[in-house]
Amino acid sequence: MTRDLTIERRLPASPGIVYRAFLDMYGERRPDWILESKLDLRAGGRWTVVFRPPGLAEFGEDRVLSAIEPGRRLAYTMTTVHDGQPGFTTEVELRFDPDPNSAGTVMTLTQRGFPDAATRDDFAGGWSGVWDFMTQEVATW
Repeated sequence: MTRDLTIERRLPASPGIVYRAFLDMYGERRPDWILESKLDLRAGGRWTVVFRPPGLAEFGEDRVLSAIEPGRRLAYTMTTVHDGQPGFTTEVELRFDPDPNSAGTVMTLTQRGFPDAATRDDFAGGWSGVWDFMTQEVATW
C-alpha cells in the first residue's frame, strides 16, 4: 500500500486565479480553522501555518518552499509540529493546469512520504476542507 496521496479537483476559474486563491486562503481571507500563517514566498522561503480543524487539537506545519511557478505550480517540504515538537515530514506539490474540458483549472495535490496509511488518510480528509473552501472562494473572484 502506498503512503502517498494524490487528489485532483476541478475548479471553475483560470489557473492564475486558483493559484492566487490558494495563497489568499492562508492570508486575510483564511477560514477560521487556519489560526495563523506566515509566508515568505520565494524558493527556500519558510511558511509556517497553525491549524485547528473542527474537533481536532491545534497543530502546526513548518514548510520550506522548493518551487514557485505562479499560476502553475507550488511545492514545499512540510514538517508537522505538535506541542512545539517536530513530527513527520512530507513533500507537497500543487499543480494548477488548464482544464481541457472547460475554462477552469485542474488542481492536483501530491503529498509524498507519510509515515503510514492512517496518517495519509487523515490528511486526505483535511485536504477535503481545503477543496471545499477553494470552490467557494474562486466563485467570488
